[in-house]
Amino acid sequence: MNLSAITVGTWWPIALVFLAAGVLLFAWLRMSGTLFPDLGVVRDTATAAGIADRLPLVLGTLICLLLPLSLMNISATRMVEVDRHARDFLVIVDTSRSMRENTALLRKEYQPVYPRKADLYVGQSDDPENIPNLGRYEVARTSLLQFLASRNEVDRIGLIYFNSMVYLMSGFTSNFDFVERQLAGMDPYVTFGTNMRWALQQALDLVERYPGRNRRAIILLTDAEARNTEDLQLQLARARKLDIAFYLLWIQPETGEAESPLATEFLRTVREFGSVFTIDEISEGFLDDAFGEISQLEDYAYREARHQRVDLSRIVLSMSLWLSLLWVLCQGTLWTPLRKLASTGSGHV
Repeated sequence: MNLSAITVGTWWPIALVFLAAGVLLFAWLRMSGTLFPDLGVVRDTATAAGIADRLPLVLGTLICLLLPLSLMNISATRMVEVDRHARDFLVIVDTSRSMRENTALLRKEYQPVYPRKADLYVGQSDDPENIPNLGRYEVARTSLLQFLASRNEVDRIGLIYFNSMVYLMSGFTSNFDFVERQLAGMDPYVTFGTNMRWALQQALDLVERYPGRNRRAIILLTDAEARNTEDLQLQLARARKLDIAFYLLWIQPETGEAESPLATEFLRTVREFGSVFTIDEISEGFLDDAFGEISQLEDYAYREARHQRVDLSRIVLSMSLWLSLLWVLCQGTLWTPLRKLASTGSGHV
């Protein structure tokens, strides 16, 4: 046991030790033969060969020393390592208007968990709940719900929506029911704008403002071809410096067009420090596969060093109690009869 930073809560019990030591020393040197004849007997009859003849005296002295120490509130700190699996996931979801775009999934075949309330990407619908095809955000929400259901109870989830604004829906929490309610109410947030730089800034501020012991990962889900601006580069540089995993889930347009130069540069920058999952066909279950792979990548044990307080006074008190029991046994059952037997044997010789 490697102990460090030993602290003493109070020093007054040490005065009892010095007081008792002074009284005993004075009695031993000056009055052992008059006021305390037993001390003289111990001094004159105890052999210098071993501790056995002085065992009750030795035990009594140790007990008198340990009891005051147990009152001093002595504690120490030790470093322990434990295996941990807990994770903190901060999920940043793009809720721009393009996430309303229809996918190839039919509503009657793939009934979503929650009814659709957001309108079409282009045009209007009298009844959004009966739009034949599922929107991108509906498929993304279903995948997020499955990812949420697969988490361990010791994990924590944070949730951010962003369009032209940024919405912190949940800080890091193990209350998954609360996070699910935020996902259920996603529809009103699926509107104009894509301010990814601001979303990353708010996410990294949250990570830095509320540090935790769990390993952390940021998951950015978007279909935007972000411009690799200087401000965005600044936030990506911040993410690179933090000791956290970074995953980008990029939903490609389903138009068959090639990747734009803007997207190519942005993805290249992210790949320098994180992982990129390109979702070619969101309707083919590739988003579910990406979340599943993230779960596998983050499902490993890691060693965590932790400071632990050790109450030394409690240990000292326990030692003194055991020594007191041994002292009673020696006096009443073992030492005194054996000494009498030894004395009788010596007399016959």
